[in-house]
Order: sequence, then C-alpha cells, then structure tokens
Amino acid sequence: MRLRITLSLALLAVPTAVGAQTPSESTAVVGAAPVADIPAAVRAVLGHPTLNDASIGMYAVSLPDGEVLLDSNADQTFAPASVTKLFTTAAALWKLGGHHVWQTPVAYRGTLRDGRLDGDLWVLGRGAPDLVEERLWVAAQWIAEQGLTTITGDLIVDDRYFSGPVYGAGWPGGRQVTEAYHARVTALMANYAAERGDDGWNAVEDPPLHFGGRLAAVLELAGVRIEGPVRRPLPEELEQVAAPDFSGSDTGRRTVPASLTHLYDIGSEPLGRLVMDVNKFSNNVMAESLLRALGAIEYGAPGTDAKGAAVVAEFLEDELGIPAESFAQSDGSGLSAQNRFSPAQVVRLLSYAENDFHVGPELLASLKHSGLDGWNPAPFRYAPLRGELRVKSGHIRGVNTLGGFLHTSSDRVVVFAFMVNGHRAQQWEIDQRMAELTSALIRDF
Repeated sequence: MRLRITLSLALLAVPTAVGAQTPSESTAVVGAAPVADIPAAVRAVLGHPTLNDASIGMYAVSLPDGEVLLDSNADQTFAPASVTKLFTTAAALWKLGGHHVWQTPVAYRGTLRDGRLDGDLWVLGRGAPDLVEERLWVAAQWIAEQGLTTITGDLIVDDRYFSGPVYGAGWPGGRQVTEAYHARVTALMANYAAERGDDGWNAVEDPPLHFGGRLAAVLELAGVRIEGPVRRPLPEELEQVAAPDFSGSDTGRRTVPASLTHLYDIGSEPLGRLVMDVNKFSNNVMAESLLRALGAIEYGAPGTDAKGAAVVAEFLEDELGIPAESFAQSDGSGLSAQNRFSPAQVVRLLSYAENDFHVGPELLASLKHSGLDGWNPAPFRYAPLRGELRVKSGHIRGVNTLGGFLHTSSDRVVVFAFMVNGHRAQQWEIDQRMAELTSALIRDF
C-alpha cells in the first residue's frame, strides 16, 4: 500500500533552501489534503489544535523494500533543529572514520631540568570535542610522572585553530547565552565550555581561559605547581609561535611549531564514540566543534562554520546525491533557525546509513533508543513506543522534529521523518503529537 498526501499549491509554495520560510512565517499544510488519502489515525493527530497554523512535513518508507508509506511535503525544507546533528556527524564519520582521535598538544618554551621548567607551558587547541575533567587529570598525572614539579612561568592557552564568531549564525542570543547548551565555541574548551553553578551547568565567559584554569587546578593536585597566571599569548609571542595554518587530520606532535618543545598530547575518545554523545544527548558544543574541525582538516586551519558546512555539502552531494542548493546549513548543531533540510533528505541520510559499512554502524548506534537511553520526552518512555524507536529529535522555539527508525506491530522496519515548524504550542505538547504519529505508524503498518 502506498499512501501519498497531496496538497494544494495555492495554499503552500515550496520554498528554496535559500529563501525558505522561517518558522514564524510558516503556513498550514493540511487544509487542502484529500481526507481519504490520510490514514485516520494520522488525520486525527494533524487536526489537533496545537498544530493550528503549523507547517508540517512527513515522510516514511518501509525497509528494505523502499515502499513509501507516508508522504506529505517531503521535499519542502524546514528548520530541522537538532536533527541537523545527523548531517554533521555523518559527514564527520565519512571524512574521518569512526577511529579518528584528536590530539591536543602540550608544549613549552624555556629550559626543563631536574623537575623544573624555567619558562611557560603552552596548550595548543585543536578543536577536540571532549576535553573533560578526566582527560585533564590523565594529562596532569602523566606530566607529574615525568618528574616535573615546578613551572616558573605561565600557562598559555592558544585557541587559534578556530576563527570567527563564537556563536553560530542565527543563534537566539539573549539570556540564553548563559545556558550550557548555548556556550561559546572555541578550539580549546574544558567540560564543553560549561561549569557547575548554584542553578546547574552554565556557559563560561572565556572557554580557553576556563580550560587553562581547570588544567592548572588538576596539575596542582598532581603535584605540579605553576607560579604564573593562566593567559593568552601576548602579541610578540604570537609572532614567535606560528599560527596553525595546516590541513589534514594530524593535530598532535607534528603540528607543534618549531619554537616550542613538545611535551604531551591529550587524546580524545574516538570519533565513533563521540558521535554517540552528540546525538543521544544532543550536545550542541560538540557538534559545533566537529563542524569547525571538519573545515580545518579539509580546507586548512583556522576552522570555520563555512568551511565545515562545505564538507557536509560535499558529503551529501557525493554520497547521497543531494545538491547543495536544495538545503541550507548555518551551524553544526541545529540551534540556528536558518538551517533548512527536508523530510526526504533526512530519510535519505538514514537509509544511506542503514546500508553503508563505513558511516552507518556508528551513526545508527548514536540514535536514541526510545525510553531507554539519551533524553526522551515523557510519551516516549512508555508502551507502545518504549524500545520501538531509534531516533534523533530536535527542539527550538516553534520547531519540533523527529527522525529515525521504528518497529511496527507487523514486524516491519520503517525509516521516517516528521518536521513541524511555526507552531505556537509548548514543546511538550508537540512532542505528544510526535508520539501519536509514531504510534499510528506502529499500529497501522
């Protein structure tokens, strides 16, 4: 059975990727659809008042036969919110492989003798997405085990590997800049550029200096005392220590400028493991680091959003046949409302992953297992949805999206994408509609 929902072009013009409507400009998409063409359960969900004036796109395909089960505005572009992360992480896996590891060099200038460094310790940011406290502690223990006890100079943090604004284009700003999910993105960040306060985790004002402060603290605990402050390089030091202008995936020892002496590389987790954190827990900072690092690796440092988006576009065109002019990507995480992808493009990406040996295993494993891991809205924690979906969700103001795989009551596997833009309801209310739509597919197919 193939069900195709056709809509009146008089009610809805399909926007281009560049001229796509913003969520607040969206128009209703259900009014002119032939009622008989929509499954009753889906029709009931679409008629709920919380979806009044919303723009809705849906696409669902049965696997492995490719039968189209549901098609409503599948080729129209929508703001995808955090479903954008699927495109960013898939491109990273394609370009680098799941085995890829970032190295963050620690080096020094001066004389190291008898446990004493007469000079400065440098940390060269390379965009590693996961410089959490545990990794700094391992680095501090290794340095201490080499016999170093005193650094007479300063701890210098160099974050020139990335350039450009610390926020993504189109990010909401305002009071949200204090929230951990809206943290500034730089090439050197500890604990995802956030710190715990009285009211939970908050974004730090200066991620590189915060990184240096955390590293200095764990070095002190390990028995290595730094006599000077944590600071950025001075202008004259920037002239003496070359800025990173290299390309390629090697970010460690061999990238240390000749004016510094290499001491240690702080290694990241493999990319395949990091992708799970990005998608299961929708980590914006990690996704933005991935996008900028992709740009630096492919087109040379410093990395930028634009360079990274060009790598994603290359992946989509070369591997999936999706032309660059058919979508728009402004950031790596989906926090920007300027991003535009279609439900059909989401389904095409997931279908590609389902059949691709190099990208698929890590990307599919990074999807949330409904009600069992990652963050799940309440309706997805209970039957019939608990354990029957593998999904990535997205939420920004006026936008709720959901894409992934579901297991139906007739033992079919369905790949799908639902995208709702321009709603005026609370996000939890639209999450309920998403749960009802997926439940309908589970029951009816």
